[in-house]
Amino acid sequence: MDDRATDAARRRFLCAAGTLAATATLGPLLPARAHAAAAPVTLALRAGEGGRISERLVGLSYETLQMHDPAFFSRDNAALIGLLRRLNPHGVLRLGGNTSDYAAWSGYRGQLPPFPQLPHAVFKRPYLITPEQLSKLADFLHATDWRLIFGVNLGRDVPEMAAELAEAVQRVVGDRLLAIQIGNEPNDFKDEHGRLLSFEAYFERWQRTAAAVRQRVKVPLGGPDTGANTDWVLRFAEQVPDAALLSRHYYRGGAKEPDAGAAQLLAGDPGFFAELPQVAAATATRHTPFVLTEVNSYWSGGKLGVSNTLASALWGGDFALACAQAGVESLNFHGGVLSVLETSLDNSVAPKLDAGGSLQQRLDAISGRYTPIAGDINAGFYARPLYYGLLLAQQFGGARFMPVALQTGGINLTAYAAIRDTQRVVAVFNKDMVRDAEVRISLDTAGAHARVWRLRGASLDDVHGVSLAGAQVSGDGAWSPREQESVAVRDAAFALHVPRGSAALVWVGG
Repeated sequence: MDDRATDAARRRFLCAAGTLAATATLGPLLPARAHAAAAPVTLALRAGEGGRISERLVGLSYETLQMHDPAFFSRDNAALIGLLRRLNPHGVLRLGGNTSDYAAWSGYRGQLPPFPQLPHAVFKRPYLITPEQLSKLADFLHATDWRLIFGVNLGRDVPEMAAELAEAVQRVVGDRLLAIQIGNEPNDFKDEHGRLLSFEAYFERWQRTAAAVRQRVKVPLGGPDTGANTDWVLRFAEQVPDAALLSRHYYRGGAKEPDAGAAQLLAGDPGFFAELPQVAAATATRHTPFVLTEVNSYWSGGKLGVSNTLASALWGGDFALACAQAGVESLNFHGGVLSVLETSLDNSVAPKLDAGGSLQQRLDAISGRYTPIAGDINAGFYARPLYYGLLLAQQFGGARFMPVALQTGGINLTAYAAIRDTQRVVAVFNKDMVRDAEVRISLDTAGAHARVWRLRGASLDDVHGVSLAGAQVSGDGAWSPREQESVAVRDAAFALHVPRGSAALVWVGG
């Protein structure tokens, strides 16, 4: 995601209205007062089944340039493979971002236009994609059992080169290729006069490249992969009825904006759901999945003290489930190493691994501010707070939402319920900064007991102490619940205390 001047309102992708979630306005980020009473909350599960939650709900996104080191996405990177499989056994990896529009296929023998260089560039443009990189990527996908969304260059407008790359990707990756996307955030493309492209001008360019791709190889095509612009998604759906997927991006706002912070992030983003029913209708009519192919908290690479803290975990888990309930098929959370992400923002940064501090602190120094997984293949990896929120949300994969009635007691709290066979799964996110919640949960059926996992940390700005079910994920993805509470169910109801700045995942039956 770039840092160009774009109307912030168009980038805000809501997850509130029309969902099971209910929120209230957040106050300042202050420690709770000792006398603040817990808010009484009621959550009643109703009989019935809603939309199915995709098993691919949570995925990851990386810049194309992350492939510059062929070992990163390779079967030799056992630690990253383990972390991806722990997050989702059947996820989707998206490769694209700003650097995809400065990338070129190494096998292309035609003429390329000039590629503007960054001052003191760490990586020289064009960023070459090689057969070795693709071969290792295919092995990586096989090892993770993930599928791939791959972005090809539209920014330089060289259809034959993009087509040759798409053909090479399909040949090597095979049926693990979910879709080829042509271009990244084309709503920010400019013409020779420096003016933003209209949808018509973009789509004319897209059609040229799509035609070149289709002449060389039969591959699924998706789009438009806009930074925001839901209207472009709808128009693309009309123009490309056989699209493999419809896509756009989401960021809550810009990291450099004055309001960027935990309070804003956790307060929700009510603008998008007014638009989302139109997208849901378009996808339902065409049976085309709607995917958020690049997602995170704040563009410009994230905001330290927010994007890398417990606040991001609560936001990410809540956001993923709210989007799923509103009809989004899957979300790819963006990340990677710092040098690559900064290059994508037209910055030249070459961080070095610090010899001091803990391993996590050393890995932080070489990692993107908002990345769910920090580190690299040489130094190792660890799961950031956001990872834990996504891990919680992914527990709903394959289930069906249930209708609920939620009374929040005036605090910033959201809740979701789903059914899988005879098992009920409930998630409660207390995003309030001041008040705990006493939640009375009424079930739609009798049950003997409930099992509870907690998502928590020492405070909302906790960076390294976040855990799920009392356990942290190891650097190779190993994890199992260490603290699992058992709560008695009487008369098809039970009470659950959810402290401020925490979440609870509840299993009943099954």
